[in-house]
Amino acid sequence: MVSSSTTISVSCASKKSRSPKPQKKITVKVKTQQGGEEDVYKLGYGTHLNKLMQAYCTKRNLDEGTVRFIFGKKQLKPRSTPAQLKMKEGDVIDIVTDQDGA
Repeated sequence: MVSSSTTISVSCASKKSRSPKPQKKITVKVKTQQGGEEDVYKLGYGTHLNKLMQAYCTKRNLDEGTVRFIFGKKQLKPRSTPAQLKMKEGDVIDIVTDQDGA
C-alpha cells in the first residue's frame, strides 16, 4: 500500500534573529484504526501538532471534533510538539473517529 506524504512547515524564528537555525524535522505516520490507511507527515520537531491535525482532517475531509489522535495510549493535545512527546523518526499516531449511533 502506498501512503501519501505531507510536509508541514512553520517558521519559529524570533524577531531578533535574522537567520533562524534550520529546525530538526521528524517523519511520523498517521494510521486509522478502522481501515488501516496510513499517511506520512514530515514536520518540525518543535511544531505544534495542531498543524498536523488540521492537515489530516482537511485531507480526509473530516470534522476536527470527531477525530482523536492517539500516541502512546494517550490522546494528543493540539499544543503538544514531537519534542515534548519524545517522538522518534517513524513513530505512529493512531486515529480514532467518533461515530454517532444516530
